[in-house]
Amino acid sequence: MAKKKQSQGYENSRPPQERAVTPKPALTNAGSAGRPHTTEPGQRPSVRTQPPKSTDLKTDLPIEERHVKWWPPVVLALLGVALYINTFGHQYALDDIAAVGQNLFVKKGIAGIPDLLRTEFWHFSNISLGYYRPLSLITFALEQEYFKDNPNISHMINAGLYGLTGLVVGILLQKWLTNQTITAFLIGLVFIAHPLHTEIVANIKGRDEILSFLFIALMLLAYWRYLETNQQGWIVGACVSLYLAFLSKESSIVSLALIPAMQYWFARRNLWNSLISLWPFLIVAALFFYQKQKMIGTLSGTPPVDWANYPYALEKTQKSTMFKFLEYYIRLLIVPHPLVYDYSYNVIPSGGKGDLLTWAGFFTFVGLIWLTWKGFVKRTLWGFGIFWFFVTMAPGLGFIWIRGGIFAERFTYAAVMGFGFVLIWGLQKLLVRDPVDANESPTQLRLVRYMPLLGLMAVVTGLYAFKTVERNRDWENNFVLFNSALPYAPNSCQVQRHVANEWIEKGLKDRAKADSIANATNAIKPRPTPEQIKKAQVLIDTNIAHANKHGRWALDHLQESTRIYPSFGEAYFSMAYVFQKITPNVDSAKYYYKQTIRAANAYAPAYNNLGVIYQGEGIAQNNRQKLELASYYYNRSMVVNPAYVDGQNNRMNLMKATGIDVQALPDSIINKY
Repeated sequence: MAKKKQSQGYENSRPPQERAVTPKPALTNAGSAGRPHTTEPGQRPSVRTQPPKSTDLKTDLPIEERHVKWWPPVVLALLGVALYINTFGHQYALDDIAAVGQNLFVKKGIAGIPDLLRTEFWHFSNISLGYYRPLSLITFALEQEYFKDNPNISHMINAGLYGLTGLVVGILLQKWLTNQTITAFLIGLVFIAHPLHTEIVANIKGRDEILSFLFIALMLLAYWRYLETNQQGWIVGACVSLYLAFLSKESSIVSLALIPAMQYWFARRNLWNSLISLWPFLIVAALFFYQKQKMIGTLSGTPPVDWANYPYALEKTQKSTMFKFLEYYIRLLIVPHPLVYDYSYNVIPSGGKGDLLTWAGFFTFVGLIWLTWKGFVKRTLWGFGIFWFFVTMAPGLGFIWIRGGIFAERFTYAAVMGFGFVLIWGLQKLLVRDPVDANESPTQLRLVRYMPLLGLMAVVTGLYAFKTVERNRDWENNFVLFNSALPYAPNSCQVQRHVANEWIEKGLKDRAKADSIANATNAIKPRPTPEQIKKAQVLIDTNIAHANKHGRWALDHLQESTRIYPSFGEAYFSMAYVFQKITPNVDSAKYYYKQTIRAANAYAPAYNNLGVIYQGEGIAQNNRQKLELASYYYNRSMVVNPAYVDGQNNRMNLMKATGIDVQALPDSIINKY
């Protein structure tokens, strides 16, 4: 009869060759000193109580210390840095510009740190999302202090922090998976090489996510050291790490579920004792959220009513769309292509009762819940992987369930490790054979058994690494990034607007170059020659032609953006800006600025720019009513956004020059012009 196949689960902590040759001892009666046990006729034999199995629950501390082989963590750290070397020459892109370049507190350097500790993450955008994440902004301020605007340094720091994450994860996995160095290494390899991480590491602003996960991993590692040593100092270290994770990103709250799970699955502790161990971390969480409330005055913020970024709340399809998103997230974990920086309205249409992906996501969700429970009861490796996936994906799935927000690759950052657990467990079951020859050396036996798995993972990791390096190139700057998304997200109103804005930037440079040539020619003393004027005019006409071309391309994308989302105020604003600055048409500029205000009445730049137009006309035409309109619109920009600096400055300059300061006007005057 064939031998029963042995389990490859993490429970079998002894080397395979030891399990194959260790003889099973004969059972004897402890009270008979090895003599045969006899019973009286008709008397039932006594029942001997079995000694507890080695897999019974441990409730005592410390647990047995588990040693670490250092080559896997070092390899993961070096690989983490190496994969992102090609980002070192990149510029600021996407949210980097807002978080670093346009954040006045960050620009102050060290002097701005106190302000960063008492303001929301997106305070400069006149929205209250309730995000309190000062730690990454503080690191940006320190970089501004010592390196000024040098994105190369920021990208190097991101890659270094990612490499450090690989080191910590490599150590933590070996602590959990005792005597399973290869398994632990391969799980870490999946995490480090996965291309979904490019949005976090290649985008400087993603440092909040990097720091959050790094400190969560350090917290888990510090608490594991407490389990091994029973020294209270490690609990203090774990609590400090959790606090720093909170300062990086408040969604780190979900990591509290990982502390008892780690003990239950890998330290074999009693579930009740594992849950009780949470009390110091709950205190840290309470103190952090108290600090957040005191510093920014809110715990949840007030998300805007925005079709571009919160469309599913307006359509009231949050729950059904969440199940649909689950399918998308799982697909990208398995096949990370294509990757897009933005999934705004309407890249992924709403879920619903008649949508097949919604139903697939629902049944997947239910199935994963059932598997998680089954894996929890049996303490399986794949069960922990699914549990980790659910816990770390909770903020991303909750973002759609609660706020109706959009899909984002960054929400999978920590969840990739849960996927790694399930993937490596499954491939081990398929590809790693049972020991056959007990006379083989441990190293030879292990290499032969794992060779198919190692070969396949070399291919998978190679593909992941290739995709990561290729995707990094898209994050070079805004122009490259935005245009890289067009083939895969043509229905994103934001992508269309972002691409348009890049063409607007080019058009502005063309216009500036034409003006510079004209000014330089006119400055020639005593006067430019006809030949100089002719050459200058050719250059001016060429640059203006380029500006007009770029303006037309921008308008094409903006029209597509408003076709997708007819009430997209920011797209109308960009249209108005084209007509104001690139292809001058004052009437069209006024029309689209007013369209912006109708669609987004809290968009301060639209009021300000209308004021600029009316001020220019008022001065040129000596028209006081238009100057009053200019003052009115400057004041309106300050009403909708008191922190809007341009509106404040323009209002003050106009008041100093003319004495006009108008807070309100009758509709007849406003509509007249």
